[in-house]
Amino acid sequence: MASKTLGQILRRERSKVDQTMLNSLLAIFDDEKFMKEMVDIHAPDEGDVDVESLFLLVDNALRGTAAIADSVVNPKSTQGSGSPAFKQPKEGFNPPLAAINEVACEITCKALDTKNVRETMISIFHELSSYSWVNKAVITLSSLALFYGDFWRLAQIQPSDKLAESLAILKGLPAITKPSDVQKIQVYGVLNEMIKTTLSMTECIVEFEHDSKDVPELSTAIDIPSSVYQIIISVLACSIQFTSLISLVDEYESLTIPFFASLLGKKKHVLRGLPVIFSYKGKDLSTFARKTNVLISFNLNAEEIREYQRLQRLFNAPTDNVELIKALVYIKDDPQPLYIGSKKTTDKVESLRRKNVMLLISDLKLTSHDLSILIKIYSECKFHEERYEIMWVPIIEQEGEDVNNQFKNLQSQMPWYSVHYPKLINRVAIKIIKEKWHYRQETIVTVLDPQGRVSNKNAMSMMRLWEWDAFPFTESVGASLCSKPGISWFELLLTDMVIPKINEAIKSQKYILLYGAEDNKAIQEIEEPVKKIIEDGVPIAAHNVTKNQLFWSRFESLMLLKLQTKADVHEPLMQDILSLYTNFKKDGGFAILTRGSRVVINDSIVDVTKVLSQYETNWRKQVRGNETTFDAAFQKHRERVFVLPRCHHFYIPNMVGYIPEDVKCPVCPRMMKNIVKFECCHGAH
Repeated sequence: MASKTLGQILRRERSKVDQTMLNSLLAIFDDEKFMKEMVDIHAPDEGDVDVESLFLLVDNALRGTAAIADSVVNPKSTQGSGSPAFKQPKEGFNPPLAAINEVACEITCKALDTKNVRETMISIFHELSSYSWVNKAVITLSSLALFYGDFWRLAQIQPSDKLAESLAILKGLPAITKPSDVQKIQVYGVLNEMIKTTLSMTECIVEFEHDSKDVPELSTAIDIPSSVYQIIISVLACSIQFTSLISLVDEYESLTIPFFASLLGKKKHVLRGLPVIFSYKGKDLSTFARKTNVLISFNLNAEEIREYQRLQRLFNAPTDNVELIKALVYIKDDPQPLYIGSKKTTDKVESLRRKNVMLLISDLKLTSHDLSILIKIYSECKFHEERYEIMWVPIIEQEGEDVNNQFKNLQSQMPWYSVHYPKLINRVAIKIIKEKWHYRQETIVTVLDPQGRVSNKNAMSMMRLWEWDAFPFTESVGASLCSKPGISWFELLLTDMVIPKINEAIKSQKYILLYGAEDNKAIQEIEEPVKKIIEDGVPIAAHNVTKNQLFWSRFESLMLLKLQTKADVHEPLMQDILSLYTNFKKDGGFAILTRGSRVVINDSIVDVTKVLSQYETNWRKQVRGNETTFDAAFQKHRERVFVLPRCHHFYIPNMVGYIPEDVKCPVCPRMMKNIVKFECCHGAH
């Protein structure tokens, strides 16, 4: 009796030690300082292990073992019945046996001997320092698979195999799998679920490493080092729990339930970027095993990566426009995803086959002006005779009843095709639309030919400037329109729709002063001298276009079109456009003086204001005495007061993903330096 009591005491003390170790593991899950120390041990060499072949072996071992454990825990269950399919690694693959065995020793006997999980973690990371991050995780999991699989394999011994039966008795397996010990078996069920979860987490980063080789930009989507760190903690926890259970089969509940209630009950942990969420209710382990809910978000991301790669291939080499358009929508959710505005009916994507399709891509802020241009184009008979169609692809991230009402209201104004409802748009396709077609919330129109090839990434610019005259809206048409002899960019920007009666002022060769600035003070300072000059009899039509949306829409369209067609940035037209943009964005505002459509000066509002403010005192007499014209006198005085700046600069907006390799300075013969600059204007032009 005394010896039995002593045994119980020893087992109870051992139980306390193991529980302390498990609690320590929970504590270092979120210990950033300790994690950084482990990460700093990483020192990989050039040679490494074939991680995919190694993981295949681990996956075979643990899935097979888990199936055996599940059959013992739930012998009547048909779920997952049958042996899992085993996959063969590459021929001639040799696993890193020395590392696997050393880590196996660390996570079992050494861990229980030292009773210090931090010391064990340090030993593991030093042992695996020369391996890649993903191999660190897979080798550690291999070590668990080695003895976990060996244990459960003995649960399937044949009665005639006396050697295996003896080994099973020595390992304590019969004491665990007795049909009468239902609770003990269910404890192993909880541990088995935890091991399967850890296997799934490791599979995630193995797949991620493989997929990110084909999609390099995804390599930063997950913090791999911290993910591996937390996988190793999970493996160590499973190992400590498992070795404790097979040593203390009578004390199983004191260890298993509190630890897994804590570990699985954490709100969100285990992998940053790979969150695992568990629900745990009470101590009914059979209910817990059924209700454990595991969500590994990277499983979704992995599917998205595969979809991304599929769509990339399709966008790069389409064979049919229907195939490409189908990739934009979730066909499975709605076999008739298109809505025809003119007929108020739905239709299949196949109705667009063998047609040129203009994809109108926008959010709910599609302007009435852009909509009216598209309606005019759509109403042209030749548009339909040439087998052209328009399809609205709404990119809408918000949700709610108001958003839905706005969508329906906008859709009702469109006679062409659109998706039936916004959620039908494939979110992976949206990512590619942004990357390949440079959609940045501003409305674009991408033109597809019947084979699905892109003939223009964005025809909206040329449609704003030339409307139907830009048909068939290909990039080559845009380039030819921009390069017409004698084209005046000033006349392209200004129409009677932008500024009433401006064409009359241009034709009569009147002086036109166009200016804009976000600072009201700059506006006031230029308007004061201009008012006096006009009162003095100089025929100037002055217009503040700071808040003129149509002007900015046409200006940005012209700039985008020139950049999109990779126009020669050395040509005067292009340099005038970039000067205006730079003056407005960087130099406080712009001012353009013309005589008719001939540009006299295109400069910063500050410099032009300085010249105009000196009209009365310095150069009025030249104009009043008919010695020279107003524009000639302006230029002559500007040359006297203007000081050449130390540096000249252009701001080039990255609206179409194209930045010229070199730009000639408009002031001197040198080439300009290219300096990347990021800028936010908080919604302003």
